[in-house]
Amino acid sequence: MRCVTRWARCRLNLHRFDGNPLRRGSDRLETVALLVAAVLFVACLWPAMALGRQVYAGGMRAELTGPGHRVPVTAQVVDAPKAPETGPQWRVRTVRWNTADGAVRTAKVTLPPDTGAGTHTRVWLDTSGRPTSAPQSHVKTVLDTVFAVVTLIGWAAALLLLGVAGLRGLLNRHRAAEWERAWALADQRWRRRRQA
Repeated sequence: MRCVTRWARCRLNLHRFDGNPLRRGSDRLETVALLVAAVLFVACLWPAMALGRQVYAGGMRAELTGPGHRVPVTAQVVDAPKAPETGPQWRVRTVRWNTADGAVRTAKVTLPPDTGAGTHTRVWLDTSGRPTSAPQSHVKTVLDTVFAVVTLIGWAAALLLLGVAGLRGLLNRHRAAEWERAWALADQRWRRRRQA
């Protein structure tokens, strides 16, 4: 823990506006860039939360069941495969169910391959009585929301880190060139002193 604290204190001291005469303009520019990146990252949190709210609201709409949305009925599979089927592929089967007024309805739905004739299965119907997809689970809604928020924040963080890293690389190249010039000047001065 002490190592982390010492490293963080060293980083903060490195990027302080403390009037130290040894700090160069490139050091101050790097500090400003880090502050701007931090502000931009915090500013990206609001759009991420707004996106999360939208995804969550869409998921909640996909979860709706009951009158006016989708309702479940228990249907019986009426056809069976002519030959044994293997593999994980889902199969289209004909199912039959009774409506609330006693009418018999049939439809084609996609079922797992091991569903045989006479098997009872749940079928979801839309407002017009046609088979539709099952409602989305609340777990999927939450996972989709978290994925959307984390993805947006991750992309923002990655872009900001790339920008700061690129700027730092340019500044390091500039600092190295400054050091080379300073060493060349120092070398010339020392040679003059020796010759004098």
